[in-house]
Amino acid sequence: MSTATDTTPVLSTPRAFTPGPIPEEKLKVEKDGLDVIHDIYRYAKSGFSTITDDDFTRMKWYGVYRQRPKDSGYFMLRTKIPGGQMTSAQLDVLTGLAEDFGHGFGDITTRQTIQYHWLKIEQFPEIFSRLAAVGMTTSGACGDDTRNIVSCPVAGFDKNEIIDANPQIAEVNKHLTDNREFSNLPRKYKISISGCCIHCAQPDINCLSFFGLKRTKEGKEECGYGVMVGGGLSSAPHMAQNLGVFLRADQVLPVAHYISVIYRDFGIRDKRSKARLKFLMADWGPDKFREKVEEYLGYKLDRHDQWAFPEDPETDHLGVYEQKQPGLFYVGICFAGGRVRANQLRKVAELARKYSNDGVGYIRNTNKQNLILVNIPQKNIEALKKELDDNNLIWNPSNFRTGCVACTGTEFCNLAIAETKNRMMELVTQLEDTAGFYKGKIRVHFSGCPSSCGQHQIADIGFRGAQTRVNGVMTEAFDMFIGGSTGKERKFNELLKGKVLAKDVHITIGKLLKHYEDNKQNDESFMHYVRRAKKEDMLAALI
Repeated sequence: MSTATDTTPVLSTPRAFTPGPIPEEKLKVEKDGLDVIHDIYRYAKSGFSTITDDDFTRMKWYGVYRQRPKDSGYFMLRTKIPGGQMTSAQLDVLTGLAEDFGHGFGDITTRQTIQYHWLKIEQFPEIFSRLAAVGMTTSGACGDDTRNIVSCPVAGFDKNEIIDANPQIAEVNKHLTDNREFSNLPRKYKISISGCCIHCAQPDINCLSFFGLKRTKEGKEECGYGVMVGGGLSSAPHMAQNLGVFLRADQVLPVAHYISVIYRDFGIRDKRSKARLKFLMADWGPDKFREKVEEYLGYKLDRHDQWAFPEDPETDHLGVYEQKQPGLFYVGICFAGGRVRANQLRKVAELARKYSNDGVGYIRNTNKQNLILVNIPQKNIEALKKELDDNNLIWNPSNFRTGCVACTGTEFCNLAIAETKNRMMELVTQLEDTAGFYKGKIRVHFSGCPSSCGQHQIADIGFRGAQTRVNGVMTEAFDMFIGGSTGKERKFNELLKGKVLAKDVHITIGKLLKHYEDNKQNDESFMHYVRRAKKEDMLAALI
């Protein structure tokens, strides 16, 4: 596996920002979020009832959130797995956490990590110790810090990738993790680094993204990176803007450093709802932002205004594919909504070791909440597929199962207003049974609230949690959005119908897909059709 080299430059830029007046800013000045680790160990002895409200907030810097309801005494925990890259030994430890502390399951997240539930404060010293023993951490998994760096799940293995981003993932993660220069950012900070030719790591919706880029200079082809800044979802979604530059691989770390400095020092700190990097980019624009980066770098970046966005970036590399390494393959395993049982994780780690080319076993989490086994020799493929089938691990998923994403929902999240995770698992089965006539690609996402952890705005069909009254009783429902995509025709989806009853979601999707099949022109895609069709015609089909 590729790692950062010893030649990684040492970068340091002292803080030069003025804290804002809001409570969250005061909290961070009084005590750095990273310092709460000592309090976590103290609270593990004194108990849940002794934790202060401020420290509940700071504990997010280590991925620790109060589980719903807040006074339950239980926590959620997000791990940090850069690029979703794990060895089977690390997955064994992650499985043990689910078995011993997490009621036997975990959730794969859209940032390629694993999230646990039902944890108690007394258990965190042991949990942190087990993770550290295999080189893992939760530092920066949440809070106003650098979140888990996402990438193409088959970086370094994909035959068609523009550049292997693994060295850049490793060095940027190493630089920003536990770095107190960047542990007090205005708000969350999401980074994507990928050389994937289809942009599967979603550069459009991350705060900072480095994406694979080719150019021809003096008759010679070069492979490097482009840079996009200012993407993000939540209640005010923004598409990232391209800085129009070409970076060599060795420029990624310093550019990431100085963009982080810019966000830290110039990001909006007097209003929490405007504190994301996307709002600074919206104010400055890409030209001013690039000039500030170059001011810090001390040199001009190579301009490059010719880039090609992929036609269809919203995929997950699921299936059985030959790697760039001769004779080796990767194999995807699909989990509806990311929910995975401990026995399934244990089996995946076992199969990765058993069938890999070296007995070590490497696994990748994906941002569509699935897993991929890599480095499988061709002679082992059929035996692996049989064992996957025997253990109900789905390597050949339906179109509905492939395209489903779901946030945590009301089962555990204090912000959600609708159940999503279990509903998505049920929905996939319902659609496979009732809408089997539709064979095309379709992406259905659930978010339990406007925070958009389920990324519903970029889905073909996105659902956002809502409630409505039925016979005077408050009932779970979803607002239904259609036509979202990143890439060449990037666009956030638009509301089609409000407050679809949760029990009717599969029926509503089936009616819309039938309407599309009956009215599409030639091989017109679902996305193109719903962007072209009249809203009133589609609504009429849902009656």
